[in-house]
Amino acid sequence: MNKKALTLRLPYDLYEESKKIAEKKGKSYTAFILEILKEKLKDEKKKSLFDAFTLVAKDREETDVEYAFESQREVVVEND
Repeated sequence: MNKKALTLRLPYDLYEESKKIAEKKGKSYTAFILEILKEKLKDEKKKSLFDAFTLVAKDREETDVEYAFESQREVVVEND
């Protein structure tokens, strides 16, 4: 897997709090930040799929049905 280095500036209190949580979980700070980012991206994807389904229900004429079906397929595949 290709990786990209990143410089991130955080407020000091946010850094300290998240570092403590990472230590409590027995994870490196990098692993903890990656975990949080992956969870957030997964949540955003689910929200996007939900929004697509909502559009289908509201306005059938203007909805991209193919996109909605593809979104539904992704949810089904992801849950298997």
